[in-house]
Amino acid sequence: MGRPIARCAAALLFLITSATFFACGDGPYVGGRCATTDHCQSDQQNVPGTICIDEHCECGEPGKVICCARGDDTPNCFEECRTCDECAEGTEECSGVPVPPGSCEGDAECPGPPDPRCGVGRCADGACVVEIERGPIASQIRGDCKVEECTAEGRVVSVAAVDPYDDGNQCTLDACEIDEPRHLVLDGVACPASGAGRCHEGACVQCVDTDPTPLCPGGLACDGVWCVPEHCVNGARDEGPRETGLDCGGSCRPCPSSERCEAATDCESGVCTNGSCMIPTCSDGIKNGLEAGVDCGKLWCPRCPVGGGCETGADCLSGVCWSGVCQAPTCTDGVQNGDEAGVDCGGAACAAACPE
Repeated sequence: MGRPIARCAAALLFLITSATFFACGDGPYVGGRCATTDHCQSDQQNVPGTICIDEHCECGEPGKVICCARGDDTPNCFEECRTCDECAEGTEECSGVPVPPGSCEGDAECPGPPDPRCGVGRCADGACVVEIERGPIASQIRGDCKVEECTAEGRVVSVAAVDPYDDGNQCTLDACEIDEPRHLVLDGVACPASGAGRCHEGACVQCVDTDPTPLCPGGLACDGVWCVPEHCVNGARDEGPRETGLDCGGSCRPCPSSERCEAATDCESGVCTNGSCMIPTCSDGIKNGLEAGVDCGKLWCPRCPVGGGCETGADCLSGVCWSGVCQAPTCTDGVQNGDEAGVDCGGAACAAACPE
């Protein structure tokens, strides 16, 4: 009983092996003629991995055929027993066999990482690989107290960084609070940049009338935040020492809108028309009111051009403000501006293609 069972098992193994052998394509590759396996390894045949079967050299390992390697397009390429996914495209014995996932012949066939900013897909030795560039990406928002960087998995994440935003105000201290910009208001100290005046409510002023120290120089009086002659605080419009309005204009503090004036310097708005101080507008050619630049910025005026004044990026056409000045668009500023089709990509200036 043992020998018949063994013969059946051997026959079954032969059928399974044969099925595996033919699974690669339409059938085994038939090489040169041979009398023994040694002939298949001779100088005339010399195809590693072949054996002599029915007077023909064939691959001895099931599932393999004689072929050139994928990506080897040379006329006399090196033939060896390979699986179909390792064979060059168009190999006759592998026709009809689907290319397995990850196989390739060029970089264009290979997907990149989850975020295209983190690297590219490459075709190496017929297989797709992903090249990840870890660390900070090129495109960054300056002064946001964060840095955008690529992980080992090819994804972009935000990491807290010491990158405070410079608001251009000498009376604030720019800092980062974890991953958020903060501007600490300096109060009661000498203006750091000019050395004259003092910081009050985030602005550099001549004096503060609610605080008698330090005193205005030369016997001048403090009117609000201005150091002025004594006659400017007497509650009367003095004709001798010129005042264009009540305790304002001339050598006194500037006058509010509707007060009389003789020159633009007499007015808070910087605009004197027909003897009256005018209210600020977005077309008077003066930086006044709550404008960030000359006739631009803030909610009611147009955004400021490059070189214009600003407090935040929202004041600028470019969306980028640094140290109180609107910046020119670049391909690494983390903002879609200029003629870009996306954030720092596309358009005439930026070479990087935008992700789909």
